[in-house]
Amino acid sequence: MVMVQQTTTSYRSQTGYAPIDAVRYGQAALVEPHHHSETDILMYRMSGAAGATGMTEAVRIGDEPDLLFLSRGTGMAAEGKVAGTRFTLQANRDLRATFVPRGVDTSVTFAASAYSSNLMFPRNYLTSLLEGRNRDGFRPITFTDEKCIIQLYQLLEAEIMAPGFASRLVVEGLSRAIAAKLIGIDPTALHLEADRIHLPPWKLHRLLEFIEGNLDREIHLKELADVAGLSVFHFSRVFKHSTGASPYRYVCEKRLERGRSLLAKTELGIAELALSCGFSSQSHFTAAFTKAMGVSPGRFRRERRL
Repeated sequence: MVMVQQTTTSYRSQTGYAPIDAVRYGQAALVEPHHHSETDILMYRMSGAAGATGMTEAVRIGDEPDLLFLSRGTGMAAEGKVAGTRFTLQANRDLRATFVPRGVDTSVTFAASAYSSNLMFPRNYLTSLLEGRNRDGFRPITFTDEKCIIQLYQLLEAEIMAPGFASRLVVEGLSRAIAAKLIGIDPTALHLEADRIHLPPWKLHRLLEFIEGNLDREIHLKELADVAGLSVFHFSRVFKHSTGASPYRYVCEKRLERGRSLLAKTELGIAELALSCGFSSQSHFTAAFTKAMGVSPGRFRRERRL
């Protein structure tokens, strides 16, 4: 947790992440940063400092990354300006989502006691996930109560906080779903299209062999879709119809299976074993393994050798 520090004109956090620290506040706040190393997405939670009262302001300039945040009303009205257009939000206690694209200046005046969870996406990340479907670019969305966006955000937040065995696939999939929702792509139409696609056995065999041969590195959803010769918008649903599991769940289970086998049958150190399972660090592997199995890798190994 980082206390926002005061500059000559406002308060800024000092997390060491430039996009987060570029946001200026009217009062001191607490900022808790998190970095998803596999995608470079930044997440931070912002809350008012102890004893914060009255109103405060958050300001960011347009060159900062695409920003999506969730905030819950405090029972006080809020107001601000997005891309030069003023808005007013009546007093409420609802959970709402706001999206501010890169290139859009934003200022919001709100209760100093408020809390928000924020996601900052790397430059062009969301656009790249849409495969050319975002010709008109993203537009700001202010304080929507759209349940789908809120639920997707919460799933993405949970994965960033506790990455699993196929975290990149999860984060990419959720981010793509968010991006599609932001530009108004109809998921029902995509599902109907995917339901008409059949994956031949030879293609499925080639795809599963590709996964098995690349468990020791990051696997992108687009790579899998390309191997199958499908659009990323159809791939996950077609894959699940063919295997009974989502791409994320399938890769997760295969990596977990490899991790269990290596722990039980080899003397590999945990750090080396983590690399063999596609993790960049021992700590990430240990956290994901413990989350999946309920015991640490070291304890699992000891118990298998009793």
